[in-house]
Amino acid sequence: MGSAHYTQATLRGCIQLAAITTHDLIKNIIAACVQSPFVSAYTVRSYDLDVLSMRVHLTDLSFIEVFYNINTDKAAFALIAEGVRIYGKDNAKTGWHVHPMGNPVTHIPCKAVSFVDFLAEVEKLQF
Repeated sequence: MGSAHYTQATLRGCIQLAAITTHDLIKNIIAACVQSPFVSAYTVRSYDLDVLSMRVHLTDLSFIEVFYNINTDKAAFALIAEGVRIYGKDNAKTGWHVHPMGNPVTHIPCKAVSFVDFLAEVEKLQF
């Protein structure tokens, strides 16, 4: 695996997730979690060179499910409350789309989003 160089802006925003390793992404997510007053904990569920799966636990007992696969360039962020997705963004199947609050089964096209941006959206929606 070759080495790559990323600017701080790229790591903070990570709009193009294909340009980031799972190692750099997990560091980015942990840094965002530490800075957020709404994150109570995080759990790494699966982590290797190709796949990252995490849960970011929020103070209201909801959590954000995070998934990234570097080989397929698939990423997903889902806000889960009481076992049900209530909001999310991912790029599975149809490119980047949002599952809006109030109707999360809907798919509405959107721009790519980083975890940092998704967490900020959740904070505005939930808190």
